[in-house]
Amino acid sequence: MGELDIQKTQRGFRDLVAWQKADQLASGVYRAVKNVPPGHLWLVDQMLRSAISVPANIAEGHGRGTRAELARFVDIARGSLAELEYYIHFVANEGLLSAEQIERLEEARREAGRVLFGLWRSLKTMPKTDWDHTGKRVREDEGIYTV
Repeated sequence: MGELDIQKTQRGFRDLVAWQKADQLASGVYRAVKNVPPGHLWLVDQMLRSAISVPANIAEGHGRGTRAELARFVDIARGSLAELEYYIHFVANEGLLSAEQIERLEEARREAGRVLFGLWRSLKTMPKTDWDHTGKRVREDEGIYTV
């Protein structure tokens, strides 16, 4: 597995649509949990940890500099997203957030998941030669990104 170019894109991981969607989701969760009634600090903490873990793992994987490491950390991000899915389900069932807030979170989670899965699938199916010798490009459902 080859190393990424030292000269990465100007914004690095921030150029990945998967990271952008995950970052938007994390911000949405951060805003929403401010409305969770007192007494549920443990739940707020878990929701924030799982939400922030998604873009953080994409960033860390990108920073590792190899396709295999990025794929591994994107897979970890997918697990964090699944964990967040459960927490959203739980707060919805317990009536801790409004239906409108839940719908916004679910919509953002689905979109982040769709793009994240596209990135993961691309990384897992990409021949090593595509990463090592052809411009180090990654294909997401939204487009092609240089990493």
